[in-house]
Amino acid sequence: MKKTASILAAAAILLSLTACNNDQGSNSGMSVPNPVSAGGSSGNKTSGTESGSDKSEVSDSSESTENSDGISAESSDVPESSQSSEESTHDKPDVSAGEQGGEMSGSVLVLDDGRAIDLYGGGYERGQNYAETLNQLKRLVGDNVNVFSLVAPTAVSFYLPDNLAHMSGSEWDNIDYLNGFLDGVIPVDAYTALSKHVGENIYFRTDHHWQPLGAYYAAEEFAKEAMVPFAPLSDYETVTLEGYVGTMYGYSGENPLVANNPDTFTYYMPKNEYTVTYYTQSLEDPYEAGMFLKGLENMAPVLWYTVFFGGDGEVAHVHTDVGNGRKLVIVKDSYGNAFAPCLANSFEDIWLVDMRYFEKSISQLVKDEGLTDVLFCMNSFSATGNNQYKLADKL
Repeated sequence: MKKTASILAAAAILLSLTACNNDQGSNSGMSVPNPVSAGGSSGNKTSGTESGSDKSEVSDSSESTENSDGISAESSDVPESSQSSEESTHDKPDVSAGEQGGEMSGSVLVLDDGRAIDLYGGGYERGQNYAETLNQLKRLVGDNVNVFSLVAPTAVSFYLPDNLAHMSGSEWDNIDYLNGFLDGVIPVDAYTALSKHVGENIYFRTDHHWQPLGAYYAAEEFAKEAMVPFAPLSDYETVTLEGYVGTMYGYSGENPLVANNPDTFTYYMPKNEYTVTYYTQSLEDPYEAGMFLKGLENMAPVLWYTVFFGGDGEVAHVHTDVGNGRKLVIVKDSYGNAFAPCLANSFEDIWLVDMRYFEKSISQLVKDEGLTDVLFCMNSFSATGNNQYKLADKL
């Protein structure tokens, strides 16, 4: 185990630094309450019963440590009291995570059971800006193109113990708030869909992504909104790998509790016929690879999530045998990587472009390729953090 942990440490640190460098010098606006004011301090046991601090107390002085998906440890810039006065369109699902202890380790909260969680502070103003950017894209592509917004909650919404709930802001409130500003853009409620499956492996314990199973349930909800067919898991080939320890090991400061509680990594391979063509971010130098999923041979476990399209470095165009005339572009962060293969039986064409790196115009791609649908699919840290500002110059 010590040898494995050592290998994981090196790989995790390398991946963590690479991800952070993609947004080097940025202030994400995606934040968490200061651990001291929230009832715990870095490295100290937190039971949720010792703090006398106000739940809305925040600090505006700390710096961001952010990876390329917008996940960060930073104090909140918008206190809870500044939420919109608009009424929620529907009720928040009732989800209980029980009670247990935990400690701040590195930039994340590590629970007694070994799960590492990114705490969330919120970004209402940034969420509104995200919504208005999507509205602008809708105006550019016109009424004949469907535009959807799926803001994915992260593990904090479902696995933060009830007694530690005061340490994090509400993803539900932030997502609901930004949805209230959408105009002509259709919101997809991944939160409620995922809340029905919290007893399953829908989020990694040792990585900041959702599990492929969580992506599948979110994709199912999108397919309902888009009114396209959706294949059951029995139509996929299941691949299971043991011993996955992802990015959270690095973010936790190499906490041994994370290393000693690895995940089972299960992903699903579509069985229908399709081809995948990859491009640079400027849509040049195409080459055909033929698969959604790239090989993991000789790959350190911390990098297993790159099985989906090899990561975020290229634009991908998937052409399937569906033949229904529906053609989709997914504008995403890395949460979208595990999401896209779930739609192999739903759309004739799927383009995958990253909100952070794409160098061309999304609306022009829609027009040039005759696309019928646009889906913005990213986690809440991207949609309500600095990542969303990168969308404006890509419309």
